[in-house]
Amino acid sequence: MLYRALVKMAEKQPDKVAVAGDVRSLTFRQLLGEVRDTAKHLQVLGLKAEEAVLVGIPPSPDFYVFFYAACALGATVIPLLPSGKIPQTTFDCQPVLAVGDEIFVKAARAGCSSLRVTIGWSKLTGFDFPRSNRGPFRRRKLIRSERILGILTSGTTGEPTLHFTSAEALLRHGDLRAQVLGMRSDDVLLSTRPFNNLSSIDAPVILPVVCGCSVIVREKFQRFEAADIIARERVTVIYGVPIIFEMLASIPRTHPGDFSSLRLCVSGGAPLPRFVYDKFYQRFGVGIRQRYGGTQFFPAFNFDTSGIPGTVGNISRPFPMTVIGDNDRPVALGSIGEIVLDYAKLRDPFWRSCLKTNPDRRGRYIHTGDLGRVDADGNLHIVGRKSPFIKVGGNRVAPAEVENVLRSNPKVRDSIVFAYHAGKHDEAVHAVVVPSDGLTPQELLAYCAERLDPYKCPRRVDFRKTLPRNAQGKIVRHRFQTSPSS
Repeated sequence: MLYRALVKMAEKQPDKVAVAGDVRSLTFRQLLGEVRDTAKHLQVLGLKAEEAVLVGIPPSPDFYVFFYAACALGATVIPLLPSGKIPQTTFDCQPVLAVGDEIFVKAARAGCSSLRVTIGWSKLTGFDFPRSNRGPFRRRKLIRSERILGILTSGTTGEPTLHFTSAEALLRHGDLRAQVLGMRSDDVLLSTRPFNNLSSIDAPVILPVVCGCSVIVREKFQRFEAADIIARERVTVIYGVPIIFEMLASIPRTHPGDFSSLRLCVSGGAPLPRFVYDKFYQRFGVGIRQRYGGTQFFPAFNFDTSGIPGTVGNISRPFPMTVIGDNDRPVALGSIGEIVLDYAKLRDPFWRSCLKTNPDRRGRYIHTGDLGRVDADGNLHIVGRKSPFIKVGGNRVAPAEVENVLRSNPKVRDSIVFAYHAGKHDEAVHAVVVPSDGLTPQELLAYCAERLDPYKCPRRVDFRKTLPRNAQGKIVRHRFQTSPSS
């Protein structure tokens, strides 16, 4: 279905830029042409529907080419950070192909015995494909319900898990997203997030084939470059996490910049601090609207369509949500409780079928693990989290994963990991460690950097002689947790 949507958009506006990256840009016609060539190569390599593919390509036109080529065959794309650090969970689904730079491909080969083939990629030369003369790509069937996307998330056990999504769910979700956000074909969207989570895929990657907008992607965010792009390319929509908007608002007024083309700024991944909203609005005259969603309860999401600072939208639309207490009953207006999706109020049969087997569904509610409150007008406000996960720049970090790495160091006797600046826009990983003689924080941070993606590495490390434990020998975690920030 996504491939067919791309074909239709290429027929409708062939010469319009679909995606622009650091090195090159592709029109819809060019994108479709490269997708077909790549899909043919993947066909020759024997890639079949629902076979898993590890993709270590950063945000770039090449990512779009490979993603839509794999979608055309119905293969399952698992996008990962191109750091070479591949979680064990992804190997468990028996991937048959890996694509990325030399470091990424080497890591895939070392950790995954099921791989049949690897494809090299570089920023300057693109894909290292074996060339074939077997004729043009011909799709054998419509890809609708096949699992075409696997996103790494964290489950209730604290161990990373994969969430799978079909082509139909992504396309329908993209249509709904475009409607709710009011996206238009003349929009130019600037994406500032890596393609390793669901919200960074379903907006910048799916929206172009849904509404015909153009997307500008960058592998790394640099505020002055971003400001220049906004002015030069007349960007109308920015998708980012709170720190991105804070960095843009902090650009000195002496730096030339024209943000007059902006009509919509969408923040997600973490609560947006009011001071960031105010600072950005005072600097550029554009309000930032918040989006609320999560891989664990996709396709449900919420979005502030009213422009009210501090809210993530009304609890009645586009998906029914409410806030409940420990007794699973709605709390009073203004009171804090857990945000839940009200499955019983879902009317669309397709969304009901998508969410029916959600592992976090208990009765009529699908639990999010996030804390919030509802104001008198029915607007939802995020205030923190009930779950232990740490959010770093929109990415969810399981404390257990970082603790396992820390404890694997022979000089670490014990450790605990929790949120630093919990609930704030600059939330990060905080580790408390019981070391043996001779260990330094710098040495431990270097050890983590070799084994974890950058956002998972502790920003702060404290040493202690012991960690408090209860009668069962478990660490008393609540002594380290900070209360959610409102």
